[in-house]
Amino acid sequence: MEPNSKYTILSIDDEELYRQMIDISLVFQGMKVIAAESGMKGLSLARSAKPDLILLDLVMPELDGVSVCRQIMADSTLRKIPVVVLSGSHDSDEIEACLQMGAVDYLLKPFEPRLLGQVVQKHLNAKKSA
Repeated sequence: MEPNSKYTILSIDDEELYRQMIDISLVFQGMKVIAAESGMKGLSLARSAKPDLILLDLVMPELDGVSVCRQIMADSTLRKIPVVVLSGSHDSDEIEACLQMGAVDYLLKPFEPRLLGQVVQKHLNAKKSA
């Protein structure tokens, strides 16, 4: 497998513990992780940093993950970035809404770090070969 250091992953999650777990999990695999603690900051960071993949929590104050996903998919420069929903919400309607909007996958929290890395790598590889 080739080095992943060229990949930047944006984590949008209001829970610091999960942002840290994502950072540790993916940095250990050679990826660069940038993080936002709110949907609004995440959208701003996505526009400025142009990450290779976005990990998106659903349940956040102010702007929830479904709204963030909707805005990402409505933006012609952002909609090409794969979005993986990573949430503690077991609300299948929210998950389905994101998948129907264009999110490529979802993982429920708490997540297994190795599985997170595999899902991220799968979608980075799919993006690269598209």
